[in-house]
Amino acid sequence: MRDGGNPEAHRAPDAGEDRFTPRGACRFARGVRLAIFLAAAAVVAMVVGAPAPAEAHGRLGAAEGRCRLFIGPDIMNFTGYLPEASKNEFCEDIPATGPIIMVFDAEQEELRDMKVELRIVKDVGGEEKENEDLQAVTVAYREPKSYPTGTINFEHTFNEPGYFVGIVTVTGDHGERWVSRFPFSVGKSFMRDLPIYLTLGLGTVAAFAIYLVHRRRETTAAAKAHKPPPPPPPTAPDEDHGPEATPAE
Repeated sequence: MRDGGNPEAHRAPDAGEDRFTPRGACRFARGVRLAIFLAAAAVVAMVVGAPAPAEAHGRLGAAEGRCRLFIGPDIMNFTGYLPEASKNEFCEDIPATGPIIMVFDAEQEELRDMKVELRIVKDVGGEEKENEDLQAVTVAYREPKSYPTGTINFEHTFNEPGYFVGIVTVTGDHGERWVSRFPFSVGKSFMRDLPIYLTLGLGTVAAFAIYLVHRRRETTAAAKAHKPPPPPPPTAPDEDHGPEATPAE
């Protein structure tokens, strides 16, 4: 037999042996890590490059089943309307451009005796940048005024999508001054949450990749554990003692 008669020299590889070699597993793991790194870099680039609001929704948000604006020690109930949209009511972000109506209802009596100033500015990254040229970034304004009924209707038309900040300032006759800020977006609700969606997607991809690596390692270990031992080499005739003697009849 060729090659010393050793059948192991021409043994066919076990099923899956080529696919689950340590070198192949290392290449696969490196590829997974590279894909996760590139996806993470893409998320960071989008988050850093996209214009995002300076903070969350500030003092405006859902509480106790209602949309409320907290201002100083008091509370105003808030309702936003889009007269021309199918989903015509909102609390925080405005889903579409066009005319909007904001309604503020004061819960406490003292707010009805105080003057309320309303202003909407472009979100330029904080109060310090706003105050550099407040008039230039202001898109809507209503001068201080008292509202004996406690209800304030504020109307404005947003012709373009973007990020804005609503500023409600309340002043009293005894020196009280309370300011409440609530950043919001117009026609960019999805873009505001896009980093969250991308992060969740990246986490899902990473978890699936880890699962694949773990499964591949288990398969490799199982293939090695069930690999049959090689057969012993065949014994050659004893050349020193010549051919075996045949027993006498």
